[in-house]
Amino acid sequence: MSPTCKARVIRCARHGRRGLAFAAAALLGCSETSPKPAPDAPPAPPGPVTCHDWPTASTVGIPAGTGSLTVMADASYHTQSDGQVIDAVELQGRLYVDHDNVVIRRSRLIGDVYYAVYSTDGATGLTIEDSDILGGVLLGDGFIGRRNHLHAAAGGFRDDGWIFSASQVLLEDNLIDGLVGDEGAHLDGIQVMGGQGINLRNNWIEAISPPIDGGGVNAAIFFKPDFAEIADVTVDCNMLIEQDGYYPLRIDARGSVVVRHNRWRRGFVGTAPVNLTHTTVTTWEDNTYEDGEVIPPLD
Repeated sequence: MSPTCKARVIRCARHGRRGLAFAAAALLGCSETSPKPAPDAPPAPPGPVTCHDWPTASTVGIPAGTGSLTVMADASYHTQSDGQVIDAVELQGRLYVDHDNVVIRRSRLIGDVYYAVYSTDGATGLTIEDSDILGGVLLGDGFIGRRNHLHAAAGGFRDDGWIFSASQVLLEDNLIDGLVGDEGAHLDGIQVMGGQGINLRNNWIEAISPPIDGGGVNAAIFFKPDFAEIADVTVDCNMLIEQDGYYPLRIDARGSVVVRHNRWRRGFVGTAPVNLTHTTVTTWEDNTYEDGEVIPPLD
């Protein structure tokens, strides 16, 4: 089973009891054909980076001045061509991304009970930018997500900001807040389950939820190779906020592991801001608490 298919199953299952039926349906819908391979060689670790202001609700999401959104109210849609641009829509159903290099921008992505955007096996290079994301997103290799606001809908649930198993992924300048864990959920701001060349840059991540029956908050950023090895990751200039969880940053990865210029807010319940499993951090630079106290490199 491809990592993308596996990601569908686990994302459903993470919704606790309600998600078990969705997980079974996702499993039945998975193709056993092999997806397009990830690029042969991961990129070299990024060079020096300059941090800038973190995103806020007034600087990300649908830009001010965007006209009325075109409502897409059908239960499902499919992309039509490589490079298609979908701009200024309110997606109330599910969009299947069947093509490469699709761009979604300036849109409100609500979706069905489970997904708003669903990349089919082999579709690569999807970009979502300047959007308000309330529904689930299943992404593939080469994904770019930037300047988005990810949160739960009013009265609804959202167990994660981003969750994926994919390679060559860039998430930058996203605001992740207002998460609400469903029954049994283990909530994360960003969860990576496999892939190479993962870059998380300048995101504001709040792993905070009302009390979760039978679950709890896990991490602001969580790298755990559930479906494929994780290698060559960069975590730059992020704000990590976690309440009632143990470790805001958890990493199980190989190869180049770069952690620079991040800030932690106090309030987590563990003994350290970072937890490493089978991981050697190759670059650790300028990581502090929000109040300026330096967080030393981990052994």
